[in-house]
Amino acid sequence: MDNPIQRTTNMLARPSGRPPMMPPRGPAGGGGGMAMTPKEIVGILRRHIWMIIILTVLGTMIGGGSWFLCDRYIPKYTSIRAIDVAPPINLDPMQITGIQPQKDIYYQFRFTKASLIKQDHMLGALLDRSDKVRDTDWFKRFAKVNAAGEIIGDRAKAIDKALDDLKDNLGASAPRDNNFLIVSMRCGSAKDAKLIVDEMVRIFLSQQQQLAQGGLKGELAQFKGQRDEIQSTLNQIESGLESIRSGTRFARLNLGEGQSFRDYMDDKLADLEEQNSAFTNEKGRLESIIATLEARVTGDFDDRVKEEVETDPTARLMRDRIALLEPQLEQRLDRFGEDHRLVRETQASLSEMRDGLAERKYEIGEINRKSNLMAAEESMAALVQQLETTAQQLQVAHAEYKEIDRIRNEYSRYERQRVESRTLLEDMNTLLAKKTAQHDDPGLSKLSSPYVATEPREKSFPNWKMFFPGGFILGLMAGLGLAFLIELMNDLLRSPSDVMRHLKVPLMGMVCHVDDDEDIDGVDLYHVVRQAPYSIMSECYRQLRTNLKLSSAEGQAKKTLLITSGQAGDGKTTVAVNLVSTLLAEDRRVLLIDANFRRPSTPRLFPHSAADGSAIDVSDYGLSNYLMGQCDGADQIVRASGIEGLFIIDSGPLPANPAQLFSGERMKSLLEHCKSDFDYVIIDGPAMLVSDSKTLAAQVDGTIIVFNTANTHRGAAMRMLREMRDIHADIIGTVLMGVKSRKGGYFQETYRSYQEYQRVHVEQPV
Repeated sequence: MDNPIQRTTNMLARPSGRPPMMPPRGPAGGGGGMAMTPKEIVGILRRHIWMIIILTVLGTMIGGGSWFLCDRYIPKYTSIRAIDVAPPINLDPMQITGIQPQKDIYYQFRFTKASLIKQDHMLGALLDRSDKVRDTDWFKRFAKVNAAGEIIGDRAKAIDKALDDLKDNLGASAPRDNNFLIVSMRCGSAKDAKLIVDEMVRIFLSQQQQLAQGGLKGELAQFKGQRDEIQSTLNQIESGLESIRSGTRFARLNLGEGQSFRDYMDDKLADLEEQNSAFTNEKGRLESIIATLEARVTGDFDDRVKEEVETDPTARLMRDRIALLEPQLEQRLDRFGEDHRLVRETQASLSEMRDGLAERKYEIGEINRKSNLMAAEESMAALVQQLETTAQQLQVAHAEYKEIDRIRNEYSRYERQRVESRTLLEDMNTLLAKKTAQHDDPGLSKLSSPYVATEPREKSFPNWKMFFPGGFILGLMAGLGLAFLIELMNDLLRSPSDVMRHLKVPLMGMVCHVDDDEDIDGVDLYHVVRQAPYSIMSECYRQLRTNLKLSSAEGQAKKTLLITSGQAGDGKTTVAVNLVSTLLAEDRRVLLIDANFRRPSTPRLFPHSAADGSAIDVSDYGLSNYLMGQCDGADQIVRASGIEGLFIIDSGPLPANPAQLFSGERMKSLLEHCKSDFDYVIIDGPAMLVSDSKTLAAQVDGTIIVFNTANTHRGAAMRMLREMRDIHADIIGTVLMGVKSRKGGYFQETYRSYQEYQRVHVEQPV
């Protein structure tokens, strides 16, 4: 089986030729932070199992006794009633819908309603409005009530007490996975509990219904006012439309079938514009004619005038006469000559005829031209008059069109407003019908409770299923807590794990407690290795020797070792003497130096002996004599112990300045001399209560510090290690004295196994 001491030593061992591993340096101010292992926890439980059992049984008994007393003197009955909660959706009462709210919203709604039941105003309403509650035995515990149900005495104080009790015992909860509320009341009377629950539910449902209806009443009044305003607006619109229809001469033009108001005006404007356009064109034509006629009047006759002249009957007759006279003239000229009277008369008649014809042409041409011009001007004047009339009619038509268009737009606007108002009025009437239906709905508050509370038949308090297991658990927890508290508050170094966890220094060995080794009864503990070699304690010292040898590399063994401790009585002398005995078993020459001037031990443990082995009282020189120069050589202070291979240097008388003596050259030379003559030099030094041990630690090859499980505290041990490290002392490791085999611990099993193994070895040697 693995040994923790051996395992620690093996970690420090090094192959041949390599320097030894220095012991780990722990933090200067505190121990390590290793967590407690499951095995250690089990060990704590096993060590304190009886205390845990006793406290657990005691807790169970206390729980049972509490249940008995509560059941006898203060029993409680709990009455329960459920309130159904509808989904928080404002449904249309005139329609059937399957809309379901989200679960979280539904639960929050139920939770809010449950919270309202526990409000102070609801609890106060229960006490103020319900005469039945004031008549209960429950209420009479807080106040005196007369026959009329009135409170006698300090009413406010009585109500406050009753309210406090209701806050503690009246419950309202909203289960997450259900759609109802739970209202419960706990008191000493089953009948009173049922009555209080029923009254609370009744008052709560009534208040919630009133609140819901109160909100709807305000909405209904508001909606009715809005409806009246819409109706008034609609009436005004109808009046405006009627005013337009009856107050304008154009209003009924759109009543003809197949013709609208705008079509009529469009046709009329089109006709007027067409006439105006025709007149304008005619005016242009006449203006062109007039211009032509004016040109004819002022200039030569044109072909038109000439044609008209030619067609004149008088002119035609005159041309005919001229045509007759011209042949006569030629005949008479040919016959009578120019000077003849007939010829001259004919010529004169012809000339007169021609002049008359020319005058007639001119007269006719002038008359035609002027008459045509006058006729054209008259036509122009008439046309201008018609054109002006048409323009005026067109202007009037445009004005009428604009006016009628304005009236029509106003009429259309009124019609749109009328349609909108009628739609709003219908919507408002529908909404009012819905709100009225909601107001009259008995489930407006979303709460209902068609059933009453049940009168409890069994006591709800105390419950033995709670008291007995509760007492058991509390007792068990108290036992466990006390066990761990005892362990955690104990800061002694009690086990090797404490050394490794808190000190972080190699553990060279541990020595079992005297009570754990049956083989050392009556044995001197200073000589247990020699007197009880097969005991467990002897094996502990032999393991210390082995670990010391393995902690140093070959060829670098530490020959001078200082054994010290934190305070006197920790067992350093016992360790030193028994370590010497284990070294002697290997045929080594060992020197034991008693450096504890204040409490010397070697004269008592190894008394001076004569040649025949008998004790004598002769006082030889000691270590202090040599260090003070009272003797010349080291051989004068070394004496035989009576044990082969073991030599002693006694402490000698107490000097005035031991620390200065240990740091002197004589101490160094003494150690060097002893190292050459002996295999090991073991120094039983003083405790670290004095500075002597620090001075010695600086002179030797290595220091072993002894801790006692009964005396050494963790803080003191860490302080000692820190002081040693401050002076650069070579701390080989520690030895833990008085290790007890605790229940659940490693050493109990180790000790038992060792005893069985040793017993077999002794009885049946191999």
